[in-house]
Amino acid sequence: MRTQKRLSREEGGNVMIEFALLAPIFFMLVMGLVEFVLYQYKSYALNHVVYEATRNLQTGEVQAATNMRQKFEELCAESAGPLMDCMEIQWDVRKYDRLNEMEFPPIIYDEDGLPSNFIFDPGDANQYSVVRATIHHEFITPFMDRLFQMGPDQPAIVNSFSIVKNEPWT
Repeated sequence: MRTQKRLSREEGGNVMIEFALLAPIFFMLVMGLVEFVLYQYKSYALNHVVYEATRNLQTGEVQAATNMRQKFEELCAESAGPLMDCMEIQWDVRKYDRLNEMEFPPIIYDEDGLPSNFIFDPGDANQYSVVRATIHHEFITPFMDRLFQMGPDQPAIVNSFSIVKNEPWT
């Protein structure tokens, strides 16, 4: 009881000064942690969407549609989570007859940071379909770009790919 009265009469500002010094660091750490979790969620969600997309190619569901690109994007939107915007995903879909023919040309980006050499060419029955996808993630927490070894004002690019052999649906 005596301590409580003594603390209530205390007029020093030490606690307020300590809070003012430590609060920005604490809040930046919490914000960085939340942003890192969102980045990881986007990475895992993109992996899931690419897995489902290649499965739809493998079964011939996309190739049976009249507009294959539209059907592909519709099916991808169905498998995406609530925080994944499928309209932001850039798709590179290629077909190959044999595994030893596969090649991944380096990604060429335009001035907006979007891939300019991605194509959409799904495979037919018994061919290999290779799906590569990228999506941007903008960090807003200071120093997160340095943590991921990127320059300032550059988006982090989340990548995913999958290779499947299409089923003989013919």
